[in-house]
Amino acid sequence: MLVVPESRAPGSDPEKTLDLPVAVIASRSDEPAADPLVFPTAGGPGSSTFGALWYALDYADWAADGRDIILVEQRGDAQADPSLDCPELDTEHRIVDGVWLTGSAADDLRRELTAKCYARLVEEGNNLAGYTSAESAADLVDLRKALGYDAWNLYGVSYGSRLALTMMRDHPEGLRSVILDGTLPLNVNRHELMPAGFRTALDNMLAACAADANCEEEYPDLEATLARLLDTVADKPLSVTVKDPSDGSDVRLDLHDTDVAAGLFDALYDARLVPILPFVIDQLSRGNLDSALPLAQSSVDSADYSTEGLYLSVECAEEAPFNDPEAIAAAGEDDPILEHFVDPGGLPGDCEVWDVPALSAIENQAVASRIPALLTVGGYDPVTPLAFSEKAAAGLAWHYLYAFPTMAHGAVWQNWIDDCPASIAQQFLNDPRSEPDSSCIAAMPPTDFLTTSDIYPTSAIYRFNTDVVQSGKPVQVGIPSIILVLLIATLVYSVVYGLSWLFRRRGGAPAGAVPVAATAAVLYLAYAGALALVIVNTDPLILGFGVPVAARPLIIALLLAIAVTILLVVVTVRAWVVADGTTFHRVALSVASAASVAMAVWLIFRGLLFL
Repeated sequence: MLVVPESRAPGSDPEKTLDLPVAVIASRSDEPAADPLVFPTAGGPGSSTFGALWYALDYADWAADGRDIILVEQRGDAQADPSLDCPELDTEHRIVDGVWLTGSAADDLRRELTAKCYARLVEEGNNLAGYTSAESAADLVDLRKALGYDAWNLYGVSYGSRLALTMMRDHPEGLRSVILDGTLPLNVNRHELMPAGFRTALDNMLAACAADANCEEEYPDLEATLARLLDTVADKPLSVTVKDPSDGSDVRLDLHDTDVAAGLFDALYDARLVPILPFVIDQLSRGNLDSALPLAQSSVDSADYSTEGLYLSVECAEEAPFNDPEAIAAAGEDDPILEHFVDPGGLPGDCEVWDVPALSAIENQAVASRIPALLTVGGYDPVTPLAFSEKAAAGLAWHYLYAFPTMAHGAVWQNWIDDCPASIAQQFLNDPRSEPDSSCIAAMPPTDFLTTSDIYPTSAIYRFNTDVVQSGKPVQVGIPSIILVLLIATLVYSVVYGLSWLFRRRGGAPAGAVPVAATAAVLYLAYAGALALVIVNTDPLILGFGVPVAARPLIIALLLAIAVTILLVVVTVRAWVVADGTTFHRVALSVASAASVAMAVWLIFRGLLFL
C-alpha cells in the first residue's frame, strides 16, 4: 500500500493521506531487467488498474517475459482509499418502472445523482480538487522511490497516455521509456474533436467493408443505410429488452438515434466487434431489433464500470475548461451521421455539478520531451485517432509512431486479437533507442467481415446463454436438464425393451410404440448434441447475433422429431383408449411422450427452432 498526501499544494493538511494499492508481478525471466514496467491506470480516468489485473496476468507477456510489472491504483479509483466511486449512479438508480432511461431524461437524472455523489464525498472530507493527473504523476515518483528503482518504463493506455505525458512533463527523472497506446495529448480539445474521431474510425470501417468482396456484395451502400437508420430511429426509437445486471430482471431499453450512434461509437473501441458491425447496421435497418440486443446488453452491463467521481475530478479540472461548448455542439453539423452523435461523456454539463476549479493553461499545452516514446494507434479507434498521436509526437524528440489499420482502441492492449502491436512494444522495451522491426504490420490480415452469408440472424443462442447458462437459476437450468434426462431414460428403456424382445420374441408394449418413442428421443438428443457442438466450435461473436449458416440443416432433425412426437402422442393415446399393452409400458410411453412434447415446446419457446 502506497501512502501519499491527498494534496501537495501549499497549505494542505499533511495528515490527510490516501492509500493506493500496489502489486508487483514477477517477470517470467530468471534474470529480469532492472527496470520494470509500471501500469498507472487502465484508462478512463476511472478504469481501475486492479480491475484489469487479469490483463497483466494473462496477456502482458510482451512485458513480463523480460521484466517485472508494477500495478498501482490511481488515486480516487475503485480500490484506492478513499474511492471517488459514485454508487448513487449505479444501474439500479437509472431504471425507472422497468425502463432504462435514455436521452434528456437520463441526462437530467444523471446530473441529479451526480450532485448527490458530489455532496456526499465533500461531506466525507474529500478535497475533490486534489485528484488530478499532476498529483497522480507525483504519486508515481513516490512509488518509484519507495520501491527503490533508479529507472523504470511507463505504459499508458487511453487516458493513461495523458497521465504518462504529464509524468514526462513534470517528472522526467527515472523514466527510461514510455509507451503511449491510444494517445490522448494534453494539447487536444478532446470533446470538440470526438465527433471527428468517430467519423474517422467509421470511415475506416466503411472503407474496409468496401474492400472486402463479401461485405461489399452484401452491403453495397452501407453508409447510406446507416444514415437512413439513424433518421428513422430519430422519429421512432427502437425498443429492446435487456437484463438488469443486478438481478436479471427484464428492462426495456428505448434506443433513440443518439443511442444507436453512441452504441456504434462504443463498439468501434473493440476490434473484435468491428467485423459484425455492417451486419448489425443492415439488420437494424431491416427491422431486426434482436441484432442490437448484445450491444445494448453490453452497454448496460458496463454502466457501473467506471469510478465516476475520479473521472469528473480529472475531466472537469483539466479537459472540460479548454473545450468550447459551442464548438462541441457544432462539431457534427452538416454530416448525415454525426448530426445524430452526442458526446457520451456528458460534459460540460456535468462539470457544472462537479464543482472543481479549472487548472492552469499548462494542462492544454503540448508536452516536449526527449524520453524515448512508442506511440501506437488502431485504425478503428474512435476516441484517440491517428491525428492525436501525430499531434503528441510533434513534441517528442525521440519517438516511434505506428498505426495498425485493423486494430481499435489500445492496439497493444488488445493483443489477443493480433500480437503485432505487442511484439513491437516488446522490442521497444528491450531497446528503446533502436527502431523496432515493424514488418508484421504489412502481414496483418484485413478485417474479415461477417455477413448474412455467414450468419443466420437469430438471438436464440444469445438468449439461451444469458437466460439459462449464465443465470444459473434452478428453474432455468432444471427444466431442460429434466427433459434431457427423461429423453435419455426413454432411449435406455427402448434399448432394454428391444433386447428383451429379441431374446423373448414378445413384449407387453403397444405395437410399434417403442420404436417411435426411441426415434423421437434419438432425434431430439442428436439435435441437442449437434447444437452443443455448433456452440462450442463457433466464434462467440457469431453466436451473439445468430448461428452459422452451415448449421441450418439441423432444423431437419428437429422437424422430423416434432413429426415423430405427434405420432408418438397419437400412438400413446390410442394405447390407453383401447388398453393396448401393459399398464407399465403405457405409463413409460406416456412419460416418453411428455418428454418429447416438453422438448418441442421448450425449443420453440427458446427460439431454437430457427427457420
